[in-house]
Formats: sequence, structure tokens, C-alpha cells
Amino acid sequence: MRKRKSHRPALSLDYLSAHMGGLANDRRRLNEIQAAYDNLSLLGQLLCSGTDITRMREDFNRLASTLLEQLAREHHKKAVLNLGSAARVSIDILTRNLFERTADIGFLATDDDIQAFAEAVAHEPAVRDDPSWQYRLHARFNEYVAKYSVYHNIILLSPSGEVLIQLDGNNPVTHTQDRLLGEALTTSAPYVEVFRPTDLIPGEASPLVYAYRVMSADGTQPVGVLCLCFRFQDECRRIFDSLVAEDDWSVLTLLDADQRVIASSDPNQFPLGVRLEAVHDESCRVVRFAGREYLATTRAAQGYQGYAGPGWVGHALAPLNHAFEMSEARELEAVADDVLAGVLETASLFSPELKAIPQNAATIQSELNRAVWNGYVWLVRDPAAAQNAAFAKVLLREIGSTGVRTRNVFSESITNLYKTVVSSVLFDCATQAAQAIDIMDRNLYERANDCRWWALTRSFRTALSAPGAPDSSQRARLTDILRRINGLYTVYSNLILFDRHGKVVAVSNPGYGDWVGQTLGEGWVRSALGLADTGSYCVSDFAPSGLYAGQPTYIYAATVREPEGNEPVGGIAIVFDAAPQFRAMLDDVLPRQSDGSAVPGAFAVFAERDGRVIASTRTDLPAGTPLMIGYEFFNLAHGDNCTNIVIFDGRYYAVGSSMSAGYREYKGEEDRYRNDIVALVFSPLSEHVIDASELAHRSERLSNTYTSRLGGSGERLDIACFHIGRNWYGIRSAQVVEAIDAERLTPMPGLPEHFAGCVMHEGQAITVLDLAHKLTPQRAGQERRQHRPGTARPQIIVLHSPQHQLRFGIRVDQVDAVCEVPVADIEPLPDMMNDGKSVIESLVRPQPDSGERRILIVLSVDRIIERLSPHGDLGNTAWLPAMLGNKMA
Repeated sequence: MRKRKSHRPALSLDYLSAHMGGLANDRRRLNEIQAAYDNLSLLGQLLCSGTDITRMREDFNRLASTLLEQLAREHHKKAVLNLGSAARVSIDILTRNLFERTADIGFLATDDDIQAFAEAVAHEPAVRDDPSWQYRLHARFNEYVAKYSVYHNIILLSPSGEVLIQLDGNNPVTHTQDRLLGEALTTSAPYVEVFRPTDLIPGEASPLVYAYRVMSADGTQPVGVLCLCFRFQDECRRIFDSLVAEDDWSVLTLLDADQRVIASSDPNQFPLGVRLEAVHDESCRVVRFAGREYLATTRAAQGYQGYAGPGWVGHALAPLNHAFEMSEARELEAVADDVLAGVLETASLFSPELKAIPQNAATIQSELNRAVWNGYVWLVRDPAAAQNAAFAKVLLREIGSTGVRTRNVFSESITNLYKTVVSSVLFDCATQAAQAIDIMDRNLYERANDCRWWALTRSFRTALSAPGAPDSSQRARLTDILRRINGLYTVYSNLILFDRHGKVVAVSNPGYGDWVGQTLGEGWVRSALGLADTGSYCVSDFAPSGLYAGQPTYIYAATVREPEGNEPVGGIAIVFDAAPQFRAMLDDVLPRQSDGSAVPGAFAVFAERDGRVIASTRTDLPAGTPLMIGYEFFNLAHGDNCTNIVIFDGRYYAVGSSMSAGYREYKGEEDRYRNDIVALVFSPLSEHVIDASELAHRSERLSNTYTSRLGGSGERLDIACFHIGRNWYGIRSAQVVEAIDAERLTPMPGLPEHFAGCVMHEGQAITVLDLAHKLTPQRAGQERRQHRPGTARPQIIVLHSPQHQLRFGIRVDQVDAVCEVPVADIEPLPDMMNDGKSVIESLVRPQPDSGERRILIVLSVDRIIERLSPHGDLGNTAWLPAMLGNKMA
């Protein structure tokens, strides 16, 4: 039987968009309008040429297709970024944690007590069961796990595999045959990392163990192997819980080199051990598992401090039918309306294709308006049309209404999408800020552990307890130990050992050798010498220190006590290498683009509750700089976050902030140390800020251009209305031929400023005038020379003068209604305002019962011709509307 060829679902927008429930409403509304276009196009062709909207229907169909494609593209982009971010953060946080473990095993394997016990057993096996040794080592292991709670067991093996001692009394193992033993005894690497079943931890499918040999005191032979058993699944659960919300359908997993699941946020969907298909060759892919389709993406570890990790990857999946669910834009609730409007108007987040949709929708409405306007002009001008007038007016109204619906549907769809995209950026900033503070807390958790554990080093306790100052050979040994520690733990700039008087005994950094013999005077020194027990530590303020080249940093310190008691004999201080370490943390959480690169202009900050910067990815925001944004970003409870849009450095930024909550025991309920640090992530939303007046001007909507009646009764005159600048003008409809698109205009050099050029109309070249230079000269340059995206395009109204037997055009910003004006409301231009150069024929008084408050300025076709000779002058009439308004009031 021939086997059917396998078929992988195509990762195309057409395929994926079927799973995007958020597009259903847009599709429905667009289909309704498309049906209206089909009907109106047919009826328009039957009535008259002025109402033929066939081309507009075709434009609508193309634009509707483009809109749906762009909506689908943005839905897809958001889903991929969210999945990719979660996959990347999960593996990177774990990699940072495991880096600390590789340093832990290297140092703990040299511990004096562990080495002494292993060597004693090697020489005399009976020592293994000595109660004093057992008590001493158990206490030592308990001290260690109390500080480094990421471990659940510590096992010391003999070179032959016998379990000499272990912390977990419930583990029945007494001997191992695991190859880990031989590897740890012979490896040239600084540690052995094992993640597989082992007889050391029966019942656990894949424990994570770090091992290294314990050498004899003279360093000539191995006397044991030390194993640290990491709480792998517990740590993964903590990471996943911080990344996956309760109502989130996505699933996070970690895959090993064989693409098998080694950790899962939802073992019911993806159990441990199953093989999944990693996605390395593209941003995401549709995969199948257990009869269900998922959108999946994979991210490799970035590595940390030269440690690349065990070769695992973060793998995030979302069921395809839920992968594109876009939650309500709740992040926008706190954003002020004017700020949000400014962002939506100026946002730089959107592709050129997306930005073009509102402009193209405005063009369609503008063309429909012109068709309606021309239809009404035709009805007024052509007596033969009277027999179809009633039907024609209904049709024209429907065409105009369809234009408004078209614009509104596109506007609402794009605005909602813009809001969703902006909301997604805010959500991403908040998520990244939470990850930044989590990374910081996890990192500083290790620093608090390190100083307390190293303070228990027997060599330090013995040397500082001896009478008198250590001699040169003792100082050399202490310096060697500090340097060995610093070589393993590269996040420190320096380690300092000082006596009970605060005098420096040894340092790890040779550049600070001249500090040996000096007495430390910082306040944290007194605190370190007065700590109550081995579980206590102290931390300096984040401030400049001579121990860090005058730069600000944290210095963690703990008390060194006498070997067999609790009496302080000195202390150890560890100088955190704050500048590069904090910068690396912040770099890792910057918002990313689809290709993995940081969003241009995005930056991240650590700051104290008062807004003072601790670290930043921006060079112009050094430590100590006050961050001048809203107090709400800093006035947070532990673990809380805040999102909003701010104006910063002349741009709109999405900002997410998150307050430190601690990690495990660090800053927990029993930890006396409190240090409220806020992580903030800024992502730019625009290149500039828009002021209120410009925003109001851009927000002007196109009007619907069917006929309107301007109050009053009696004989009426039809006036074809339009806008030039912000003023409302009209011309008797009988003198209007039609309105055409201004894109056909050809400029003519060498003519006066008010000559816009010429245009071909019905096979004849006609002159086009730009009345803005005469009617509103002070605004012509600043308002009308550039067409604003999303607004109506300029039009040309073709006019005819029977008296002069002349046809010409005028350039207008927008056609308006064809108004039926009561003749009684039309007033000639007063003599005192008529200097013989005006092109204004009359004014239409606004009537209180008409609902119209604007003054309609009626222009004279014949006066335009007479006044616009090459040597004529229209005169400045921009002041007329205001003056007449005052007079009428």
C-alpha cells in the first residue's frame, strides 16, 4: 500500500488567520460594506456618471484585503514576540542560576572541613563513623544549604564510590557505581555537570548534580568526590510561574540536546521525557503533538560569564486556536486620553503598509464625497435630471453614508489595532521589568549567600583568631584563598578580609594591595563586626566607594568568628562589580524585535524608590541621576508593578516598572535586609510629541456630503460648499461643473503665487487658482502645502462663467455639502468691507434654529476672474469672518 505523503500545516497568514478570532468582527463589517458597494455601484451606473463608484469599490476591496492582511500580521507578530520572549527568558534565567552552581562546587570542594574529613577517612576508614566528625560535617552541610537553598542534598564520596556522608538522611544510597565518580576524579574541567538518571538519587528521573574531586591537604591526590544536588524541577517551576499567568494558554518547556522535555509548565500537555520538535530555523512554526496543533518557538541560551549552559533550549508553545488571543488593552486604562491620542497619532511602531491604510481609507471617502457632491451639482444644474431627482438623492445619500461607514470601519479597526499594539508594548515593558528585578534579586541572593558562607572558611577564622597580626606567609595564604574564590566567582571586583578592628588583612584584587594594613572607616564595617549569628549579613548603601575606584556599588559583608565559637574576630567584604553586572542584567531585558535585536531607542534602568538611578543602559543616565517621571512608578508595594505612557526626552515612551520582591530567603520575611529597588523598562512609541492644537487639527473628520438645508423658508438657492483652510466657502451650484482630484494638477513655473497650475479637463487645459494665498495668506503656507496622512486629499472644483465664457478651476482642501440656502438669509458684502478687490459676493447669516454657527462665505465666479488678472490683487479678506461674526452677534 502506498504511504500517503505527510503534510505540514503551512505557516502562512492565510492559514494562521483562520485561527485569529479577533479578526472575525472586522471581516464581518468589511463584508457588509462590500455588499453595499456592490449594490450602489450597479445603481450608480444606471443613474448618471457622477454617481459611478465602480473604481471606489475596487479601491475598497483592495484596501479591505490589505487591512485584514495587516491585522493578521500584527496578531502574528505579537504572538511570536510573546512566545519568543518567554522561551528566551526561561532558559537565560536558568543559565544564570547554573553558572553560580559551577562556581559553588569548585569552592566547596576545597573546604577545609570537608577536605580534612575525606583525608582522615582515607587514612583511617573508621573515622567515617566518628560521631564528632559526623556532627561537624552535618552541621557544615546544614549551614551551606541554609544559605544556598537551591540544593536538596550534599554527598561526599570516597574515591571508590562509598558514601562517606550526606545531608539527606532519607536517601538510602551507600555506594555508587555511576561514571560521574571517575569523571570527577580525572576531569581537567573545573566541574562535572550531570543531568541523567544516577544511582546516587534513586527515584528521580533526571537529577541535576554538580561534582568535583576533593584533594588531600598537600594537593597530591584525590581523597574524595563532592556532589551538590540541585533542586532542578523546583527552580524551573519558580521560573515558569513567573512567566506564565493563570489564564495564559501558552506552555513553557525546556528541551535537552535530544529535544526531549526536561521541564514543563504543564506536564499534562507536555510530560517529561516526550520528544518535541525544536524550531531553530525560523521565528516560529506550527507543530503537532498529541493530535493538536501548536504555534511553537525555540530560543537557545545566550550564555553568562563565559558559561554556555548544559546545551538546553527554551521552547514555548501555544495551542493554535488560542495562540492569537489578544486580551483587552487593560494596560491603557491608566493612560490619559490626550496622551493616548498623541501616541496613536505619532506612533512609530507601525509598518508603512499599516500607516497607509487610514490615508487610503480617507482617499476612498474623499472620492465618494466628490462623487456625491458632483451628483448633487448635476441634479441642480441639469433640468432633465428632475424626473429622477428623488431616486438620485436617496442614492447619493446612501453613497455618502457608505463613505462615512467605510472611513469609520477602517478608522475603528486601525485604532483598536494600534491600541492593542501599544498595549502589547506596555505589557512587554512590564514583563521585562519584572524579569529584570527578578534577575537582580536572584543575583544578589547569591551575593548574600557567598559572604556568609565564606565568612565560615576555617582558614579565615583561624588566622584572625590568632594573637597579633598575621605574618607575611599567613597573609600570602589568605590572599591566595581570596584570589581563588574571586577566580571562580567573577561577578566580584574585589574580596577583602579584615580583622576585628576593621584593618585590612588581605585582598583578592592586586590593584588594591595598598589597602592592606589600612583601617576601613565605612559604616558597614561596624555593622559587619556586630552581626548576631552566621545567618546574618549586611549591605552597604549603593554609594561610591574607594574599594571600587570611587564608583557606586554594593558591598556585602559578614562576620568572621572564632573557630569553635561565636565571638567576632573580623569580617569579609565582597565588592560587587556593579557597573558591568547591572548593565548586563538590563541589556538582557531590553524589548526585542522579531529578529532578536533590541528595539532601537529602548532602555532599562534600576532605580531606588526615590527615583535615583542605580544603573542604566543609557550613557546619559549614569548612577545617581534622578529619573524624572511619575511617582507612581516608584511608589509600589513589594512585587507590584506599574505601566503607563510618559513623555521623556521629547518622545512618548511605554514604561513598565516592577518593585523588588526578593528571591527565596533573600529579602524574605525572616531576612532583616530591605532594599527597595525598582526596575524600569522604556520602549519608544514615537519620534516626537504632538501638541494639543496640532492634535485637534489632525483629528478633524471628513463630513458627509449630501444636501443640507440651512434653516429658514421661502425661495432657496443651491450653494456648492467647500473648505479652504479652516474657513467655509461656497459658490452657486449653477456655476459649478464638477470636482476632480487635485493629483492631476500640473504646476506652471513663472506665474503669480495664486496660480496653482493647470489641469486637463474634458480634453481642454484649464487654469487652476489657489485662492488660499488671497483669502488666508497667513495660514496658506503652514496649513495647506502638505497633505496630512489620514485626511481628505485636496480637490479641484471646475467652474464656468457664462458671462465671460470661461472655464477654470480653484484648488480647495475639501468639498462639503451642497446646501439649500434661503435667499432671505443671503446678504451682499457691505460697502464698507468691499474695497473693489474682493472676490466675495455675499455672506449667509447663520440662523439659531439651523444648528449651524459658521458663516458661509459665498464667492463670485465672475469677481474671481476679474480680480485675478496677472496684475490684479484679491486683497486680504481673512479678517472678514471674525468681523462679521462680531457684528452679527
